[in-house]
Amino acid sequence: MRYLLPLIGSSMLAIASAAQAQARNDAAPAPATAAQEQAEAQNAKDIVVTANRREERLTDVPVTVSVVSGEQLTRQNINAVEDLSRSAPALNTAGPAGFGALSIRGIGGLSFSRSSEGSVGVVVDGVSLANTSTSPPLLFDIAQVEVLEGPQGTLFGRNSSAGVVNIITNAPNPSGFEMIANADIGSRNNYIGRAAINIPVSANAALRVAGSFTQAPQVQRNLEDGSYLRRQAIATRARFLWEPSDTVTINLAADYNDSDSDGGVPWAVYSSSSTSLLTARLAACGVEVGPRNDEGCINSGSKQSTSTYGFSGQIDVDLGGPILTSITAYRAANGDSSNDVDSTNANRLTQTVSDEIRNFSQELRLSSPSGGTVEYVAGLYYFQSDLDNRTTQLGELLADLPLIGACPLTPTFLCGLPVGSTRPINTKIESFAAFGQVTVRVTEALRFILGGRLGRENVSALSGASVVSPGAAFEFAPALQLNNSVSDTYFSYRIGAQYDVSDDVMAFATYTRGYKGPAINDGAASAAVPLLVEAEIPKSGEIGVRATVANGRGVLSATAFYTEVTNFQDQFFDSSIPAFIFGNAPSLTSKGVSASLFGRLAKGLTANLGVTYTDATYGPDYFVADFTNAVVSAEGNRLVGAPRWKATLSAEYTTALSESLNGFVQGDIVYRSGTFSNAANDAILSTEGAAIFGGRIGVRTDDDRLGVSIFARNIFDTFRPTARFATPTAAQQLDPLSFSQFAGPESHRVIGLSLDSRF
Repeated sequence: MRYLLPLIGSSMLAIASAAQAQARNDAAPAPATAAQEQAEAQNAKDIVVTANRREERLTDVPVTVSVVSGEQLTRQNINAVEDLSRSAPALNTAGPAGFGALSIRGIGGLSFSRSSEGSVGVVVDGVSLANTSTSPPLLFDIAQVEVLEGPQGTLFGRNSSAGVVNIITNAPNPSGFEMIANADIGSRNNYIGRAAINIPVSANAALRVAGSFTQAPQVQRNLEDGSYLRRQAIATRARFLWEPSDTVTINLAADYNDSDSDGGVPWAVYSSSSTSLLTARLAACGVEVGPRNDEGCINSGSKQSTSTYGFSGQIDVDLGGPILTSITAYRAANGDSSNDVDSTNANRLTQTVSDEIRNFSQELRLSSPSGGTVEYVAGLYYFQSDLDNRTTQLGELLADLPLIGACPLTPTFLCGLPVGSTRPINTKIESFAAFGQVTVRVTEALRFILGGRLGRENVSALSGASVVSPGAAFEFAPALQLNNSVSDTYFSYRIGAQYDVSDDVMAFATYTRGYKGPAINDGAASAAVPLLVEAEIPKSGEIGVRATVANGRGVLSATAFYTEVTNFQDQFFDSSIPAFIFGNAPSLTSKGVSASLFGRLAKGLTANLGVTYTDATYGPDYFVADFTNAVVSAEGNRLVGAPRWKATLSAEYTTALSESLNGFVQGDIVYRSGTFSNAANDAILSTEGAAIFGGRIGVRTDDDRLGVSIFARNIFDTFRPTARFATPTAAQQLDPLSFSQFAGPESHRVIGLSLDSRF
């Protein structure tokens, strides 16, 4: 907190100083370019969002939402959904990059259960990614991203109990040909390439094709072979827009994304017992165990490959006012991974996982035009998912135990033989829902909101018997066979009111009951683990205000919120097994305040500033293991990965250098206060607060056709792990207390060159 107030103060002072300086210069302004004049004329009231599943002005929407433009994504080097946490103060991530573990206001996280989705829904052009959101498309050729805070189950469905990340890509434009390209070349072998081409087909049809290649900054070095963890992704998207008549619009879309990681280590040990065999093996390889360590030593490598693809068709028909929308979508994901999970070059445990996901969804929606006495959205939704998983574990897991006479087998030489198992699992999910929301204008200034969603969830999991893995002498711990199913009928709703205090100020208050469907703990390894996971039920109240400032060029928002969640679905480590299990925390609360300010706040100055204070804690009757494996109560402890304070700032100042050339300076700051990586809130599993700075300086032509800049990420080289956890198989290597961490792409400084073109 001691860093936060100066940070906010200096940021606001810088914005105010720039505005005042510009005001002093207004007496003798530099010649404005056509592009500048168009940008300066933009009014905040013209910003349109789809937070209520229909197009509305941001200043009219009674939802707490952070809007991130495509331009801001580029200047902050934001390429993946988890990177959005650098732009939206309420959004956070937990776990390694690429795991899709998102939380909003502290609620959310990572689950290893295939039948459970995240608490934060990810939607792309109206299509929910559902359980494929752990591998979402890259963020390229994006119009804007809307981060909706709080339960959104009324309109967005089963996997949005904490909020929604709503991504809108750039639509094809029949009015003209356009080609856009961007390339970033940075240190630590960081490469980014993006391109998009818009091709008019006729006066009422156009095709837009875009692609992206990303190689994230290299982290987590393997001293065994000298390699770094290398994460690459390639993606392409095509959209076809056709307006066959004045009343019908057809959008067809297809995308393909392939991401791979290879080399390095999956994590790094930062704490271990000085006399353990684990520590000795790491030291022999040159690993210096410590809080900044991102090096390891494994012998069988770490590889992961995931491909996702999808097709969707949207038809909008104007019925003479109301719009009838049909969205049909198919999405699939295939993933294969192989990880040496013993943290050393000993052959203790390697895990390979294969996943296949096939999803189909159909939505039919009727929405009214904006501005009437009664505004409404109503629809039907169907979703079906089929998931196949095959997990194989193999290694000499017990080989070190005879050294202390703790081998559980007789004779003891059996502990030196390979053990392992292979287990297939099939999971099916089916959802039906009818939903609607209506806004009634009682007076010119006062409106009431009422919405509801009635749905049915069917979930089943079936596993064959686990078998001895090829190459293993015997099976170490046979897993439970599953043939379980669960069904649930639910009703979620939203009620509220909004009032136009003036032409520039709107206040709102809402109360929402959300929903996240039940799941089956398909990873259960013993009868002691509960197989059925209850539905997660959030209830949230909000009071907020939104105002236009700076002569209509900016939007200022502030919200106070209070959320209670019953049966929070949580992933935690059970040391008695030992394994990660998925279950329910009986209750939690998340309360706090947030504020944001964004827009073109002065001539040449664009800024997006957000601050969130969140007090998110577990309720009573939730018992977890602490770092010593003792069972403790988590009541009153902060949620995993939830900072009390978070602030984000992204700003750009542009000025004319000549009649044809503009100069610009960009900067961004992300501050997070300290977090905990386990529900017991152990200090050894905590991460200190830190502020990460980035910046860019460059020039671009007056018409924005060409630009070049130098950028820096994490300017002061501040190391901050993304998550910490108990080291797997440490106990089997005679270390009773060892802990590891993930290092993300922002963990080290990156400096590079950026090139932009638009024709």
